[in-house]
Amino acid sequence: MSKKIYLSPSNQDGNLYAYGNTNEMEQCNRIADCAKTALERCGFTVKKAPKGQAMKTSIAESNAWGADLHIPIHTNACTNDGTGTAGGTLVIVYSNTPANTAIARPVYNAVQAVTPGETDYGVQPRPDLAELNSTNAIAVYIEVDFHDNPPIAKWLIENPVTVGEAIAKGVCKAYGVEYKSPSEPPPKSDVFYRVQVGAFSVRSNAEAYLKKVQDAGFKDAFIVEVKK
Repeated sequence: MSKKIYLSPSNQDGNLYAYGNTNEMEQCNRIADCAKTALERCGFTVKKAPKGQAMKTSIAESNAWGADLHIPIHTNACTNDGTGTAGGTLVIVYSNTPANTAIARPVYNAVQAVTPGETDYGVQPRPDLAELNSTNAIAVYIEVDFHDNPPIAKWLIENPVTVGEAIAKGVCKAYGVEYKSPSEPPPKSDVFYRVQVGAFSVRSNAEAYLKKVQDAGFKDAFIVEVKK
């Protein structure tokens, strides 16, 4: 059975971005949508909290669903006036137990590798956060980067797919699951499928129909003679 991942994007629409006339709730929901697509492609079962849903409702929903991993998705800030200069990814866990860090560290490494902020905030414990102390599942709380830093805010708006794919890569690494990229070609097959349109007992009728099909644009159509 595949692991069940609950995605809980920020509902904080009052946390304004320093670029783009947008906010944390809008952008974190975009990231969560991309992460959901990537995780499902890699074989996980995923549930995403609806945009704007109350945190307590998301916690209860995650617990009732029986999630194996609960991922709050946020962006960070240290000012309220859009003039921040901080940058870097932070992942928060309830405590630094091996069970928590075994999941959190690969997720941090994957997200930190793609985000523009340079500070290494790493994985830090915060037992006071409700989405860490009230979820039954292991919770890995991602602060992707700083939205009060204008260049980083612009990058966050322009790269939800990049972040979502990075989250999926980290989760895959943590669980030992092969990451499947969105451009990965379908597996090769030794089976070929032939489409047949029409069967005739008189060859002239078959030739007439072949000409009609070819004139319609199907130039690779041909006659196959089958013995009774």
